[in-house]
Amino acid sequence: MRLALAIGSFLILVVHGLVFYKQFFHAWERHQSAYFDQARGLAKSETERAAVTGRSPRIEQLIVTSFGETRVDRCTTCHISSDDPRFEKYAHPLKTHPYSAAMGDVQKNGKWERRHKFSDFGCTVCHDGQGRGLKPEYSHGEDHYWPDPLLGYVAQHGWRKEFVSKLKGREYMEANCAQCHTEDNFAGTATVQRGRQLFFSTNCYGCHRIEGLSDGTLGPDLTEVGKKFKVDYLWESIADPRANSATSVMPQFKLSEADLKALVIFLKSRKGMNFSETEIQRYRAKLTGGAELIQATIKPVEITASQMLQQGQKLVEDRACMACHKLNARDGGIAPDLSYEGLLKDESWIQEHFANPRSVVSDSIMPTFRFTADEFKAMSAYLASLKTAPALASGADAYKALCQRCHGDKGDGHGEIAIYLDPYPRDLTKAGFMNSKPMERLTHSIQNGVAGTSMPAWGKLLNEAQVKGVLEHVLTTYTKTPRRELKARKVPTANPVAMSPASVTRGEAVFVQRCAGCHGRKADGKGPNSLDILPRPRNLRNSAFVHSVNDERLFDSILYGVQGTAMPPWIDYGLSNNDVGDLVNFIRGINPQSKGNQHARAIEPR
Repeated sequence: MRLALAIGSFLILVVHGLVFYKQFFHAWERHQSAYFDQARGLAKSETERAAVTGRSPRIEQLIVTSFGETRVDRCTTCHISSDDPRFEKYAHPLKTHPYSAAMGDVQKNGKWERRHKFSDFGCTVCHDGQGRGLKPEYSHGEDHYWPDPLLGYVAQHGWRKEFVSKLKGREYMEANCAQCHTEDNFAGTATVQRGRQLFFSTNCYGCHRIEGLSDGTLGPDLTEVGKKFKVDYLWESIADPRANSATSVMPQFKLSEADLKALVIFLKSRKGMNFSETEIQRYRAKLTGGAELIQATIKPVEITASQMLQQGQKLVEDRACMACHKLNARDGGIAPDLSYEGLLKDESWIQEHFANPRSVVSDSIMPTFRFTADEFKAMSAYLASLKTAPALASGADAYKALCQRCHGDKGDGHGEIAIYLDPYPRDLTKAGFMNSKPMERLTHSIQNGVAGTSMPAWGKLLNEAQVKGVLEHVLTTYTKTPRRELKARKVPTANPVAMSPASVTRGEAVFVQRCAGCHGRKADGKGPNSLDILPRPRNLRNSAFVHSVNDERLFDSILYGVQGTAMPPWIDYGLSNNDVGDLVNFIRGINPQSKGNQHARAIEPR
């Protein structure tokens, strides 16, 4: 018993001793004491020895006011010898901070002189971290909730393990160097410059806006992305776009690890402002809207008539079109196949689509690029020249080559690129829909496409027998349920209600009461119920589609519903022909005929 009590008492004393030691003897004190001892031993003169003799450990602190918000840095409390060149070969935290000619450090009389003196710049303006902290887990920002961990050296708990090793390296600090050093070809920000070039060469600028640099509108604004997010989030968002947003339509670019890192470091450098810029410089950059900077980065190509097709092909290849589209063997896995574009679309349509994609496909996610008018013309001419039809021996071959990319290998609409298309590709396994439509309508959709959608007119590539073969393959392989004779429906062939402001007003009231829950108050297909519905409700502001269907088709869909979808038969809920007539007038009223001149301005070569 006595032995047990003795052992227990001893352990308690040890624990209390450790607690007492940690409370009153900090690690930074030991580091400073070690430095003082080593510095005295390395002293080559009495002056050097006197500089450290008599010094005792204390908290070192710098207050930096010249770079954004006031910073309090206590980093040199542990890294006390960071500016002492005699400790160049020591281990951290006593190791001398490296000198860098790329960042402006110079040698004078055999001694290095820093361009960025700690007394002026501190530490966290370059390294990030938590400047007030006195323990590594705090000062380095290892805590998961600290927004600015030590850049390039610390991986916080919770970061994806497969990315951690890729998020370390001194090159990440270039993101902070670029807060001041914005000049071209600055040696200390080579990775940032490479990332900036990738931002343009992979067409990121087409979707994303960065103030003074680009003006994309489809994706999130990246002006302050480096201020808002850590490097792990930026890496993950590029490497796995739907990791943080299941509905993201951002392509998964096939970038090398080196290119991905450069792009992440460039984005991390986007913090809304640069310390070296004046207000007037920022104002001038804002006035340009990004166009001139885009032109300066993506040099316009002078197009010659004799070389137009070759130049167009090179532009299509160089401007990263295949980051999304498929063209022969190259496939971005995002957007439609362009291999037979000349058979499906004429040159004027292609050029119109380049200038303003949503003028011809209402819900297209294709960006509007700021290429020159001549470049658009050359690219359109090249794509229009692709007129070699594939060899298709059977309906199954045709489906696999032309339809599977959107409708899927099971015919259920979940094709490789389906998630990027709006409206979503038709589920061909839904017998309720497929067998409720006349064969003429199904054939017409294959032959002539569906206006305002990504469904092309395959009749320009397939003959009548091939179209029939594809439809037979779909019905027997995917729909499977035998067709029955369709019941006659009482549908007016023309709207019995004359178009008038009063009719449109009545139609809007019916729409808000009956339709807005799915189709949305704006009739754009994005109502509160739409997220739970597949296929999504029709975007009734898709003018190309609305103008392509007659009144009879609209009456049929509203009165009798669309089988295989969530669209109910409103005739069962008391809607009369006059009610539907008002609805049709409202829908047509919000889809006026295009007046043109809706294109983004192309950059004209100077």
